[in-house]
Amino acid sequence: MDREEMLTREDAAWRELSDAVGATPPDRRSVEGVVPGWSTHDLVWHCAYWANVTGDVLERIRGGDPDPDDGADPEAEILAQGRGLSWDEVVARAEQGRQRARTALSAFDDIPERAATWFVEDTAEHYEEHQAQIRAFNS
Repeated sequence: MDREEMLTREDAAWRELSDAVGATPPDRRSVEGVVPGWSTHDLVWHCAYWANVTGDVLERIRGGDPDPDDGADPEAEILAQGRGLSWDEVVARAEQGRQRARTALSAFDDIPERAATWFVEDTAEHYEEHQAQIRAFNS
């Protein structure tokens, strides 16, 4: 998959995720059960966090590190961080993380396979997985 295909897939998956999130009534955003123990709010934060990590990893790959550690916090800490943020903060950070990942991918002249894998798995595939769960929760 080339850069434009990856960016196009990410954009389509992001729109689907945004539509699913937008269909969640405000009074259900923090209701757990989208996946066991997690709410829509939690999943939006989870996607925000991992998109930002992806941007960081891609920047480090571009800087010469062929296989950087993601440096992620334990999942329970990630979840707690998100629960300390308002809905609007979580949504804004999701958009920021997404843009960081897209910018980092676009900065490559030739995209190494490791960077392409990181980008697709932690943006498009991630959004596709969670939008489906949110849609099921909302139905």
